[in-house]
Amino acid sequence: MEITITIPEVLATQAGAIGLPTETYVERLLGKIADASQARSRNREDLRNELLADWEHYQTTGLHLEDDEVDSWLAALEVGKDATLPALHV
Repeated sequence: MEITITIPEVLATQAGAIGLPTETYVERLLGKIADASQARSRNREDLRNELLADWEHYQTTGLHLEDDEVDSWLAALEVGKDATLPALHV
């Protein structure tokens, strides 16, 4: 299968379908891409900070869960049981 339509043609078609000049449509697309990229970056940084705080908490307290405890808890949740997270222990 050969694709004969070009990216500029696709952009022009999409812009025309919503009644915008191609340049305006492309600017909006780029804005959405930039916003999504910034959101992913913020989420990644938030996750990093949360993981570092959890690691520091573990190093300080030694509190943790074993793999089998977490697996059992997750398995119960998967089948719709109202399972509570097991208690942390040393």
